[in-house]
Amino acid sequence: MVKKIFAVLLSAVLIACMFTGCSGGAKMTEENVTKTVEKAEAALKDFDIDALKKYVDSPTLSMIYSYAEKHEQLRNIGKVLFENLELEIVNIDLENSQVTLKVTNKDMADIAKEFATQLKSDNTTVQLLAKLNNEVFLDASYYSLRDKVKASDKMQEETEVTLTILQGKKNLALSFDNESENIVSGGALSAIKKIFS
Repeated sequence: MVKKIFAVLLSAVLIACMFTGCSGGAKMTEENVTKTVEKAEAALKDFDIDALKKYVDSPTLSMIYSYAEKHEQLRNIGKVLFENLELEIVNIDLENSQVTLKVTNKDMADIAKEFATQLKSDNTTVQLLAKLNNEVFLDASYYSLRDKVKASDKMQEETEVTLTILQGKKNLALSFDNESENIVSGGALSAIKKIFS
């Protein structure tokens, strides 16, 4: 009788663990952090929106990919900004849920500033929003930026950035603030935001 009760209780605990994950979310281990950095880097380079939503927590990028979901050209602009990105882990601090990365990308601050300045000088904000449905405009904008980025040089120095690691139910994610967003984009995001602020 005692064995039956024990077996029933053990079964109940196992079933509860299966439904709740028993771990309270993704485990914060060096292996999982390393995999998360690799997944986040691949998501940025491909501008894979589903993967970005899963592995990258970033207010600016969230706004960009909400538009990019509807327009392939905007997704391609995202790819142009990050296709030369390289992330190398310098340190994993599990106690503080942080990872320090060495970042390299092309130097795109001046390119992005020129790109955004041209858009703003030719259009009001309302006109620009209306042009988000204009395929010819989006194509021309994408090709213009792509060609300038291809002709640009890599950043002269690698930059280190420390990111917070978020623990979700199924996976870990990297949390980017304004400064770290700007670093991984080669200075592009800050340059664009300054023009349109």
